[in-house]
Amino acid sequence: MFQLIVEFLKTDPRARYQGHLFYFREGFCWTNILNPQAKLLKTKLKQKTVNDVGSMSLSSIVDNIPNYYLVALLNSELLFNYYREYINNTVNIQINDIRQLPIVIPNQEELSEIKNLFKKLIALKKEENETEKNLEYEIKTIEQFVDKIIDNSYYSI
Repeated sequence: MFQLIVEFLKTDPRARYQGHLFYFREGFCWTNILNPQAKLLKTKLKQKTVNDVGSMSLSSIVDNIPNYYLVALLNSELLFNYYREYINNTVNIQINDIRQLPIVIPNQEELSEIKNLFKKLIALKKEENETEKNLEYEIKTIEQFVDKIIDNSYYSI
């Protein structure tokens, strides 16, 4: 199905196909307007979708830096504080702002830990939404643990 859509976009003279390689790609996204009192960027994984300016999105092109790792980094306090202090202190979060963030390449142990914690967080948040059960404490505990892993990887260089 995807290939048919891409071929249509390439061949239909009325279709806008510029950037068609970026259509229907998995990645991560965030809203382009940030609450001025926000403490995090609030990035999330995205499925294969068409992108819109209202939700900026990127995807990893490096195998050893998967999208879930970048989501964890962008949702960390360390990178948010760096972003606010050195890149952009306005409410508009642009793609080029995110591209300026320093990304530490994780070792396999860190990547494995973050992947497991990331899966737990997604499961807890889905459970919380489906059951209306308050799992805020458990979610916050795991988020703090992810922050510690990220802090350690940045402070150890």
